Amino acid sequence: MATTQLAGTAASNMYSSPTTDPAGTLAIIARQVVRPAADSVDREERFPSESFDALRQARLLSALIPTRFGGMGCSMAQIADMCELLGRECGNTAMVFAMHQIQVACVVRHSKGTAFFDDYQREIADKQLLLASATSEVSIGGDVRTSLCAVECAGDEFTLRKQAPVISYGDTADDILVTARRHVGAAPSDQVMVVARKDRTTLERTAEWHAMGFRGTCSCGNILTTAGPVEQIL
Repeated sequence: MATTQLAGTAASNMYSSPTTDPAGTLAIIARQVVRPAADSVDREERFPSESFDALRQARLLSALIPTRFGGMGCSMAQIADMCELLGRECGNTAMVFAMHQIQVACVVRHSKGTAFFDDYQREIADKQLLLASATSEVSIGGDVRTSLCAVECAGDEFTLRKQAPVISYGDTADDILVTARRHVGAAPSDQVMVVARKDRTTLERTAEWHAMGFRGTCSCGNILTTAGPVEQIL
């Protein structure tokens, strides 16, 4: 059976009650959808779209979102178990799922009581948004607690430009969470995280990605330019 057909069959027949057993639901997806596509994803250097179609239909992209916002309210330990299940079948899918959940965890943990981010959690759950991140930066490498780029605010709006050597699945993500200095005079370690909404963000490709075993994360380099209301700054 073709992978796309298999994904559709799995989605219609097996994901009826993911909230009662999210790990069990994910295990079915891992076997029925993720495993058959794994070789193709890495060989063709493509995003594991069939896997994430199935994860979306099972509402597992909001597994960490609290139930009051429409998520599953899973613990970090449960998410780690899910990553392990996916990793047994496809390292690319597991890595993307893990990176997405890290960004969701940042929003859930650090934005409590903030109106925009309360609504944003509802949107993640409702639309099953896939979140990417832009944390590393040219000239600082992987020192993610340091930023060179800075948020520039004018009234109720901000602008931001970041040269990132890696933005995993940036072209596929719905939104990208970006680390930056709080303002142009801030110290490199005085950071904020900014939600870069897809409709106000551009990516200019600067480098390709051919890492053996993780080609499907599509972690190319980009210059990211974004703008939006200041309430999107975490």
